[in-house]
Amino acid sequence: MIKETDLIKNKLDIVEFLRSYITVSPAGRNFKAICPFHHEKTPSLIISPDKQIWHCFGCGEGGDIIKFVMKYDNLEFPEALRFLAEKAGISLQHLNPAQQKEFGVLYDIHVIATEFFQKQLERNEKALAYLKKRKLNEDTIKEFQLGYAIGGESLTLHLLKYGFDINNISKSGLAYKNNRGLFRDRFEERIIFPMCNTVEKVVAFTGRYMGERTDAPKYLNSPETPIFNKSRVLYGFHRSKHEIARLNSAFLVEGQMDFLMAWQSGVKNGIAVSGTGLTRQHLEKIRRVAETIIVSFDNDSAGLHALERSFEIFSEFDFHMKAIELGKYKDPAEACEEDPAFLSKAIECAKPAFSYLLNYYFGKDGEKQNNDIAEIKKIVRHLLEKIKKLKSSVEQNILIKDLARITGMREDILSAELEELKQTEGKTTEGKKEIKYPEETNVSSRIKLITERLLALAFTNDEFWDIVKSEKEFIAHEYIPILDDPSSEQASILKMRGSYEFSDTSQKVLKKEFNDLVSYLRLENMKQKQLEIQKKLKSAEQKNNEEQIKACLQEFDLITKKIHELKSKI
Repeated sequence: MIKETDLIKNKLDIVEFLRSYITVSPAGRNFKAICPFHHEKTPSLIISPDKQIWHCFGCGEGGDIIKFVMKYDNLEFPEALRFLAEKAGISLQHLNPAQQKEFGVLYDIHVIATEFFQKQLERNEKALAYLKKRKLNEDTIKEFQLGYAIGGESLTLHLLKYGFDINNISKSGLAYKNNRGLFRDRFEERIIFPMCNTVEKVVAFTGRYMGERTDAPKYLNSPETPIFNKSRVLYGFHRSKHEIARLNSAFLVEGQMDFLMAWQSGVKNGIAVSGTGLTRQHLEKIRRVAETIIVSFDNDSAGLHALERSFEIFSEFDFHMKAIELGKYKDPAEACEEDPAFLSKAIECAKPAFSYLLNYYFGKDGEKQNNDIAEIKKIVRHLLEKIKKLKSSVEQNILIKDLARITGMREDILSAELEELKQTEGKTTEGKKEIKYPEETNVSSRIKLITERLLALAFTNDEFWDIVKSEKEFIAHEYIPILDDPSSEQASILKMRGSYEFSDTSQKVLKKEFNDLVSYLRLENMKQKQLEIQKKLKSAEQKNNEEQIKACLQEFDLITKKIHELKSKI
């Protein structure tokens, strides 16, 4: 009987499916794309429609359609399988029952809870009045499934009536056991904002308190569960991800109301951190679909310092960071409430974040600059520290020009100062430079690298393949199985690499490279033998074994001559 995983792979064409996530273009019999799992400018991810697999030759990631969804959408295996089964129209029968039950039940509980909260909102005048006052319209409320939690044990009893086990309700994070051992609803007297994962399933909730208690937190999030990891979920990303990818930019806000009001006013590339704090996983997820990130800030010293911190965080992930000024408004939501067109215009006029820092310290045309050399040096070094953290040398150069323009300093002086800061980074506390030795690639590693490229090239030409088989004794041992079984998965990946790297190269050039690689492979094998002889010689010298020393020296001399011969032919 065919397994569900195989049925899914047969039903969903991997090229067409991945096309909904990334831009795919032909590469011979295969397809290529920019890898979403590491930063790169040229495509190194190859998709094989024949094998229904993908592999990135930049970062080494690869696998089938299920592995791609798991990695891209941060899903566990059962979650990814359920999602793909729904896409393929296949019923899952043989998934591990324990996993199927755990994930399936938790998703189902969140579906019922969302519907329950929505109905409660329709009946709660106070909550509706608040949302109306905030200018949130009915369409947006319905689109993002906003609700209301009356609390007590109303939701818990409602879920029990649906037949859910109390332990699963507790595991979902929607109920907890109080000091008296009774289960109570986690959310009470709160407007509810459902949080969805990338595949648009509700996995958690945020509740905004509407009651009278002064000790209750204003916002409360679901705890982490098997289906919710707060470090991976960004509010609104499930709806805005395609627009973010289209525009190659994301507008980052702090809370749900900021996101919703921005969305309602026409800004469709927003995302909200929603009180969980920005994590590396969040930034990695955004970076897969966008190079530019846009933030808003308050036009005061606190706002500027927050902007500086953001500049450093986003620089690590090679984002181009822009910022908008909110003027008299305290946050994007208020701006949209007062003037629905304001935010779109502000985003359109967004300037590089560094421009705001320059204006803050030196004024728009440098009018704030004084004659205090110590102060100028301090500020310039402070800004150079920001520039130093940028990954892009191009962006560093542009910002150096901006800094030179506004301060009147020469670019070469600023560049020299920047280089000094970079060198200082590698010094110890005693002021002595810490020496970092490069890791030496050993002979066996070189043999492995040459073998990989040689086999990838051999798969493009039958004549090459026959020669490689005759050179079997020189091949890195972990690749010998490929020679015995050219249809293996390991072989498929190297075939993909061959079509990726050599499809546009002439046969004349390929033949020369192939012959060179064979010579290099023999050469590295000779070097490896030379190293082995050196070890034997060292052992013989320690034992004072004259006969063995003589034999080793003769063998070493013979290998050395062969190495010189091979080098002369390359």
